[in-house]
Amino acid sequence: MNFDELKEQWNNQTENNFEVDPNLSHYKSVGSILVKLRKNIKTEFISWLCAIIFLLILPNLEVYQITGYAKVAYYCILFQMCLSSMFYYKKFFYFYKSTKQFELLSSRENLLKLYYDLKFSIETYKMSSYLLLPQGLLICFIFFSLGHSAEWVDKIYHFGETWKNDSSFIIFLVLGIFAGLVSLVICIESMSYYYYAKYLKMIKNNIDALEEEVEL
Repeated sequence: MNFDELKEQWNNQTENNFEVDPNLSHYKSVGSILVKLRKNIKTEFISWLCAIIFLLILPNLEVYQITGYAKVAYYCILFQMCLSSMFYYKKFFYFYKSTKQFELLSSRENLLKLYYDLKFSIETYKMSSYLLLPQGLLICFIFFSLGHSAEWVDKIYHFGETWKNDSSFIIFLVLGIFAGLVSLVICIESMSYYYYAKYLKMIKNNIDALEEEVEL
């Protein structure tokens, strides 16, 4: 069989079997969203690595005066945070790999699977982040104590006596914890939305549009 015959056979198969999907624009839209999601996953992971490196170096800077038991506790907490963080990054890694499969953009059923995979990954991300809030506060406590963490812990342990003699310390501590919690919650919610959740909503809009067009 020569080239012309092969070409004619291919044209015949194309004419008989190939149909243009009227919903192709929605699949293309989801494809563009997935490109942005993969970029965001990469960006956040690199940012996370840079943050971990910074936190590893931080106790060795004299200005923060993190020494002794505080330094040991600091690294133990940081190690535990790294292990916990890998749990949700593992979910995003599998999602990242799955988005490179072209068959995901071949049907509404595959798009639904993609949607729920991403939704589960975001929920895991937020849940793990909130579970790490106490460790984050402890890291901030050691960081901002500037070498006085043992003294501060002793004051907290003797709360009643501290309240009588140095109530301003307790007020400062409560306000600091409150401000830290608010800042961390805003950070978690903002990152989860702008990096992932808003794209989840876009995918859902495309799926809804596909379903509406099928019903019509």
